[in-house]
Amino acid sequence: MQCLIGNRSLKTLRHPARTLIVIGSGGHTAEMLRLMNKMNKKKFTPRLYLLANTDTTSQIRVENEECGIDWSIVKIPRSRYVNQSYLTSIFSTIYSIFMTVPVVISFKPDLVLCNGPGTCVPVCFVAFLVKLFHYVDTSIIFVESICRVNTLSLTGKIMYFFADLIIVQWYELKQKYGMRVKYLDEGLSS
Repeated sequence: MQCLIGNRSLKTLRHPARTLIVIGSGGHTAEMLRLMNKMNKKKFTPRLYLLANTDTTSQIRVENEECGIDWSIVKIPRSRYVNQSYLTSIFSTIYSIFMTVPVVISFKPDLVLCNGPGTCVPVCFVAFLVKLFHYVDTSIIFVESICRVNTLSLTGKIMYFFADLIIVQWYELKQKYGMRVKYLDEGLSS
């Protein structure tokens, strides 16, 4: 299967590809690290792991899992806290977007890889804007969590507008959301 992102295939990404990996928290961290362990890290370097400033557990997990060279971690403000109202999360998301701009502009990623909660929305929004204004030709890939069987998560629904590719792990989601969604038929273990 040739996987297209934007108007090019994954195979035509510049190698090595400057890769920005958005780390969520909890199970999202575990899924992303599992995915990263399956990737050829020589093709995705340098790697910048971006995570919420309050997520010390994920930082420790990334530091323990990452054994290569040419990687770093940057923290940004969380766009939405657990049990935070949707109204106030608008303001914290806007703040997070502003804090993300210099990170994305200075790193200039070829690829943004994310799977997670709201932390990835500001990052992908900024990456989408720099791509839109032809500053960097960034490809955005969102991997929906394996626990999403019938519908995309709220983040997945938002990312549908920004991501070049959405990967789902259940065929029902592929059928429901169509062309821009690819089905990863063997989950993250393949």
